[in-house]
Amino acid sequence: MAALSQAPLSPAKLVYGDRVAEYLDPYFSQNWQLFAPTPLSDDRGILARAACADGSVTQYYDVSARGVEKAQNSRFFPSREIRIVSAHLQNITSSEELLRRIRQQQTNDKKPLLPPLPYEKATEAESVKGLSRYAYDQLPAVCDGETVKLQIRMYVHELPPWSQRHDPSAEGKGLVHDFAWQKTRNLR
Repeated sequence: MAALSQAPLSPAKLVYGDRVAEYLDPYFSQNWQLFAPTPLSDDRGILARAACADGSVTQYYDVSARGVEKAQNSRFFPSREIRIVSAHLQNITSSEELLRRIRQQQTNDKKPLLPPLPYEKATEAESVKGLSRYAYDQLPAVCDGETVKLQIRMYVHELPPWSQRHDPSAEGKGLVHDFAWQKTRNLR
């Protein structure tokens, strides 16, 4: 089971991957981001807004900025709080190399794109719930403590390539994605 869970993407992993994950989780799950993280070449974070018990909806608040500030203010013993956000965002925005290449080829050939696989959907749902919990903890004063629902918005701003660092007109790409509202009673 452990060998199949760590094997590269293959037809066997597509068929049996969910059953293997159910068998191994939560005690033997793996997260390789600790050992070989890819350096970030973008600015990413989350915004959150709340729906109050009285029916009003708040504006978006940048809930990841506080964690970044805490990490930058203590260079010798930085806070690791921002890793909560970055790990979940990494899970949402990254995909298997093989699937990425297939989808890129389909885009180039004008074929319909391969839809997200079940494990990709499950990973995204788990990450959205984790980000929503984090945002809920960061917004205790909104709605006078009577928050009914919470919505998060992910933003990723890809920085211009290093080769264009001296070009003031160089701009990176931006991605914004709003996720479905989460009921706060499910986030506790």
